[in-house]
Amino acid sequence: MNFLAHIFLSGSDELRVVGNFIGDFVKGQKWREYPEKVQEGILLHRFIDGYTDKHTLVLQSI
Repeated sequence: MNFLAHIFLSGSDELRVVGNFIGDFVKGQKWREYPEKVQEGILLHRFIDGYTDKHTLVLQSI
């Protein structure tokens, strides 16, 4: 389900979708080595994860 949410939230740009899909596997500053649209997807992935990880409902469930 996590992957589907990330892909859906990427919009229609294919490279942004790729970046958002691989976001869990690109560590540290390695995201800078990818094309700009893939970078956007990786950073979007990190933003989405950060938002959901800090959400009140998620915190209450752990």
